[in-house]
Amino acid sequence: MLALRLTAWLRPALTLAATAAMLALTACGGGSGAPNNPYEPVPPTAGPLTVVPAEAVAYAGTPLILSVTGGVPPYQAFSANPAVLPVPTNVTGNTLTLLANNVDTAQSANVTVRDAAGALSGANIVVRPSLLLPASITIVSNGAPCTGGDVCSGQTGSATVRVTGSGGVPLAGKQVRFDVVQGQYAIQTTNPGSPLAPTQTVVSDANGEARVIIAVPANTPTQIALLRATELSTGSQVTGQFVIAQVTSGDGVLSVAPSGTTTITGPQENVCSAGVRVSYYIFGGTPPYRVVTNYPDAVALVGSPVPVNGGGFDVITNGTCFTGLSFAITDATGRTLTTGLPIVENVPGTATPTPPTAFLQVFASGTGSAGAPVNCAGTSFPITVVGKPPFSAASSRAGVILSPNPVTTTPGQLNVSSVPAGGATTITVGDANVPQQLATVTIYCQ
Repeated sequence: MLALRLTAWLRPALTLAATAAMLALTACGGGSGAPNNPYEPVPPTAGPLTVVPAEAVAYAGTPLILSVTGGVPPYQAFSANPAVLPVPTNVTGNTLTLLANNVDTAQSANVTVRDAAGALSGANIVVRPSLLLPASITIVSNGAPCTGGDVCSGQTGSATVRVTGSGGVPLAGKQVRFDVVQGQYAIQTTNPGSPLAPTQTVVSDANGEARVIIAVPANTPTQIALLRATELSTGSQVTGQFVIAQVTSGDGVLSVAPSGTTTITGPQENVCSAGVRVSYYIFGGTPPYRVVTNYPDAVALVGSPVPVNGGGFDVITNGTCFTGLSFAITDATGRTLTTGLPIVENVPGTATPTPPTAFLQVFASGTGSAGAPVNCAGTSFPITVVGKPPFSAASSRAGVILSPNPVTTTPGQLNVSSVPAGGATTITVGDANVPQQLATVTIYCQ
């Protein structure tokens, strides 16, 4: 009896609990499988299209980087003044790197970015003249026998840049950092603990000039050196080149730069380069200088004799493979350079040739093209071409008309007319494969 009374009492309670649970599930959207399940991650929503910084100053020759966020990628960019500030139309990722052209006065060149949904955002850019112009760096030797822009080994020289604003007005109080980029030399500093260093920062004077002293160790071989100056507030840069000339007992040592071995690698397996140019410069001794090479048929030697101190000559490859190519350099007094000579190598490449994507085929028809001489007056010979277009054609004899040339479709038709009588006329067709495939057709006319 007790059990029956408990069951009767629990039945409505359980029914009420089940009903409450169903209502709770209904309020939650029907359980964990429902689209508004609170435990599922909420899909991210794209923020507004934004370009950072929204306002900036770009100095000619100094990169400016804009960041693009939000919107719907990919993005496209447009310049309001492309002659002053060109921009790439398609933005790679979320970064836009800009390099302004040189200007005489400040100019507006706003940039607009558009996303894939058509939303627009932009940055207000003002392009100002570079504070350091390419011709604003001067390097001068501090003593004979070196003059002009050369600095002798064991001696010092001065490097000066002029910091200017709009209209060429000199800017005083600008911090300029000088850095050794290439060469065996150092910059003198005022630090007793480090009197010679690879970098030094100085301040421009009332004339806008910033100056450092460069020092070259004794017996330094002749070489080409590079020095870079950077105006720190804008990042504007300029790089100067000068020659370190080796001197012994006050006389310039006959030498050539650059030294060492230059290795030229061909474009693919079993093929050496052709048309690659390497330049060398001669210093010291008494000009003019005569240059010869031990492999005269392997290269073209241009610029010999070299008429002046610091003048140069060029070596141009012609497809011949070689190692150990060197030079004999003799000055006007008969002094011959025997040490420190550069070496040139022209070696095959390692890349595997790309197989042709389509093989070239030509089919000739019409009288005269089958080998039997015929009367060709007023006759056109069609040639069908199959392969990788466009196809270019050439005739072995003058006056022959090839139309159209190039042939831009495959299969395509090349019409040959005005073929002269007497003998054979060869038509050579080339395709667009690399390396190019060639095919020929011979026409006989009487």
